[in-house]
Amino acid sequence: MLSKLLIGLLGPALKVLVGKVLDEFCDWLFERFREILRRRRAASLDKAEARAAQADQRARQAGTPGEAHEQEAVARVWREVAEMLRQENEALKAELEDVRRSADRQAQQALAALPLEAGQRPAGGAKAGSEP
Repeated sequence: MLSKLLIGLLGPALKVLVGKVLDEFCDWLFERFREILRRRRAASLDKAEARAAQADQRARQAGTPGEAHEQEAVARVWREVAEMLRQENEALKAELEDVRRSADRQAQQALAALPLEAGQRPAGGAKAGSEP
């Protein structure tokens, strides 16, 4: 009887508290993922852009038109790689955001299913404290 009363009184507050903690943890976790991805993407993109700039420089300093043309082609390839990395980065950001939204929905559904309200039974229909 006392447990039902406590669950009835504290259950809704516990759901709110657990929900808030869960939201904050998910936000923290996804922010860490974003930062890791951002650093890795930036490093890869910087390398590709630096290689394109180096090839452009070599093309300007080339001794023959053939060598200049070859280095311009190399620079063009590195610029294409950089653009592909930019597009991939945008796709990864969108995908990570989709995963975050999905995780939020699943967490809210799991939270809503918690038997923390008066008269609510644990999942599976078994009474609290009974054998499965």
